[in-house]
Amino acid sequence: MKFITNYKVIVLAAFGLMFYSCKSVKPSTTSTAETEKSNKKEAENKTDDIYYTEQIRNDFRAVNENTQYDFLVAYKATEPHYSILFFTQGFNGEQITVKNDNGTLFKDEVKTDLQTALAKNMRIVNTSITSIYDKSTRKTIYIHPEKANKHKFIYVMKGDPNEDKPYKITYSDKLRPER
Repeated sequence: MKFITNYKVIVLAAFGLMFYSCKSVKPSTTSTAETEKSNKKEAENKTDDIYYTEQIRNDFRAVNENTQYDFLVAYKATEPHYSILFFTQGFNGEQITVKNDNGTLFKDEVKTDLQTALAKNMRIVNTSITSIYDKSTRKTIYIHPEKANKHKFIYVMKGDPNEDKPYKITYSDKLRPER
């Protein structure tokens, strides 16, 4: 009889341990918005290596307001959340990739036209981080919304690739004419 009682205790203890060790997985409490925020923080942490200088300039020769407005209409960028990104001097056919939250916006070779001093331009959403990866230097630069959404035109110039900060980003409210 004692053996049966001990056997029952052992069996009950085994079942108890089995239920104790087989806990159900807690459902995730992070929402999609929280996941996106953590992804943005990771992107911001990647910007620790800064390969560019930034400036804000409106003191250069620009086209008249009508021409500037027509340009924005042509690029469907008249709304406040759009800016125009220009690649200007220093690009010699490098593979450039431009990305934002919506995916890849542009991936192709960029070469500066020596007559106009322009290489490429495109419309971007200025409310999210835009990354620009230069395959030849293996460096990424970032256009942050804090500055981008305050300016309609963003100019990116490439200098000597051997420098610590070979890129210069200029934010402006004026459209520069072709030379």
